[in-house]
Parts: sequence; structure tokens; C-alpha cells
Amino acid sequence: MNSILHFGCIYGLALVTSFYVSHLVLGTNPDNFTKGEIVGYSMMIISSFAVIMGIKDFKQKRAPSPLGLVGALGVGLGISLIASHIFALYNWFYLEFINPTFTATYVQYSEQKIRSSNLEPMVMEQQLKELAHYADLMSNNFTQSMVMFATVFSIGFLFSLISALLLRTPRT
Repeated sequence: MNSILHFGCIYGLALVTSFYVSHLVLGTNPDNFTKGEIVGYSMMIISSFAVIMGIKDFKQKRAPSPLGLVGALGVGLGISLIASHIFALYNWFYLEFINPTFTATYVQYSEQKIRSSNLEPMVMEQQLKELAHYADLMSNNFTQSMVMFATVFSIGFLFSLISALLLRTPRT
């Protein structure tokens, strides 16, 4: 249980720190949104290595007892759940207090990109409709935070599954 809490907090705090530093370095200029997405998803993947470290730590602490697939998966999912909660709370705080105009700015930026593209008029209209639906959905900070929760948890789930398969103690 200690490994889950410890590495879940490391994972979550690594996400929060990297996203906040990214905000400070890149700022809120829409010209940097693409860079921010690249940095953000890269940091989600890099910080997910805490799942591997957490499962390895858990396995070492319980040695010589074997660690099966389900047990290793449970540890990884626990770590991912903690990190997902931490990051969702940070995301809500960011949208509510640090950068409350982010969503509106991002939607305007996306609309401008669609309009300045060389798409067929019907395709452009379809994308603008999808963007309007997205804007309605993301206008709620709680909903947007839950999307980030799901994103971090999905990446953590993949790392947990792969790590559990590789780090489990094979049956003899």
C-alpha cells in the first residue's frame, strides 16, 4: 500500500509540476498551444514510468513472495488512480484560478485554424460543428478536469498492464 501511495503521488506531482512549468515557459499565447500539447502528452508518458517503478518497488518489498499478474495490475492501477485524481484537481484549479480564459481562447484558436485551412467548405462546416459541440462540453471546468482524469488514467492503465505482464512473477 505504501508503494501505491508513494508512487501515485510522485506520478501526480510530476504531472502537476511539468504542466505548471510548461505554463510558465510557454505562457498562454495561442501560438504555443501545439507546443504545449506536445510537451503535455510527452510529460504524461514520461511521468507514467512511476507505475513501473511502483510495481517494482512493491515486488521488492514483498520478496520472496511472488507477485502475480492481478496483484501487479492492481498496484499499477492504484498508482494511476492517485495520479489521475491529483492531476484532475490541478486541472480544475488551473482552469478556475490560474488561467480561467484558457478554454475560450483554445476554442477561438481552433476555430481560426479550421477557417484558415484549405478544407472543402462542407468539411470545414462539419469540423466547426464538432468544435461547437466540443466547446459546449468543455465549457464546464469539472467536465474538462474529468477528461484529463480519464486521459491520465488511460495512459496509466496501459503502463500498468504492460508492466504487470513484464514484472509479474511467473508460475513455476
